[in-house]
Amino acid sequence: MLALNTRFASRNLTTPRLFKVLAPAELIARGPAACAGAADFDDILLWLGDSPAAQRAQMSTLAVGGFIDPRQDDLPDTGRVQLTRADDPEVVQPGDVIAVSPDTPAVRVLYRRGANSNLLFMTDRCNSLCLMCSQPPRDVDDRWHIEENLCLLDLVDPGEEHLGISGGEPTLYRAGLLAILDKARQVIPEKHLHILSNGRALADPGWGAELARVNHPGCTWGIPLYADNAADHDHVVQASGAFSETLRGLYALARAEQSVEIRVVLSRLTVPRLPQLAHFIFRNLPFVRHVAFMGLESTGLARKHHEALWIDPLDYQAPLGEACHFLDIRGMASSLYNLPLCVLEPSLAPFYRRSISDWKNRFIDTCQGCAATTACGGFFKSHSPRWESRGIRPLKAAELARYTGVSP
Repeated sequence: MLALNTRFASRNLTTPRLFKVLAPAELIARGPAACAGAADFDDILLWLGDSPAAQRAQMSTLAVGGFIDPRQDDLPDTGRVQLTRADDPEVVQPGDVIAVSPDTPAVRVLYRRGANSNLLFMTDRCNSLCLMCSQPPRDVDDRWHIEENLCLLDLVDPGEEHLGISGGEPTLYRAGLLAILDKARQVIPEKHLHILSNGRALADPGWGAELARVNHPGCTWGIPLYADNAADHDHVVQASGAFSETLRGLYALARAEQSVEIRVVLSRLTVPRLPQLAHFIFRNLPFVRHVAFMGLESTGLARKHHEALWIDPLDYQAPLGEACHFLDIRGMASSLYNLPLCVLEPSLAPFYRRSISDWKNRFIDTCQGCAATTACGGFFKSHSPRWESRGIRPLKAAELARYTGVSP
């Protein structure tokens, strides 16, 4: 579990900037071509960590945007940006894209090379107030994220990869989101985009034509649907009429030939009707490519609503299994996210995925000695005993074989 920000000492930083961090060998071999889009040497911070003193002095004369050494501060001042002496020297590494500002010592990692969870954050705003929201919305004008993300697209690595787009609710900044999708189509068409949205704003009929115009070759929309009926869904998202708007948004995505994933957060409010929800999705949303059943993240608003939301995963294995197998038999893909392996029935193992983002993933003390740590998704860093299943235990190699089908 590695954080996405830390504090650096800075020098010669006069305006907010995004930088691509490159090690000397990659700078020499590729230069700005290490970035996917329009970048030049001024967009690069040269990584000087572990370089001998003689080389550091020589490299500090190169015409790049600046220099970074998380562990030392003995760089000669050449007037270019310098970041030194990080609170956590491991947070920023070569290949990353970082955001810096003269107003704060905080350095944010916007893109981490090799991570499983890189995303473009759009906004803190949202038009729903889900009872289990892990990042409660704020009523702010944060359109500056749009320009930051447009710049970020130029600096990420080229090549195949999955990038998320999330918030808040990304569709609230309609023009900005469409601009990002359009630029992504031009600069990184090989990267698949996964857009997390509640789908409500997509009920506006204009969205379909605009998405068709952008015509990004690889987008999936992850849309939450928490029940097969309006009353239950609207209660979970705390927004009257949301069920109807979400369905209209889903059909709009289908007409625009967008790939759609349904996301279902598992809680005391949603698990009783999982089989009925699976039937509803199959019969009414046949265009859906994937259904994700997701364990609860015990942070944000979920903490406030613990009593209403918490149910031990051991107690919903039957309806979860019925829903997964119903969809599977009918050719509709489904997956289980954000749950430790030991709380699942072995029959659900084919649907299991290690899904928790690497920067907020951990294992607890009970996991010591477990044979499944390389196959298990573990826990969110926000996990606490209050949210812990009575089924958490270290698995033995013979037990793991029941999940993986591989003999110990």
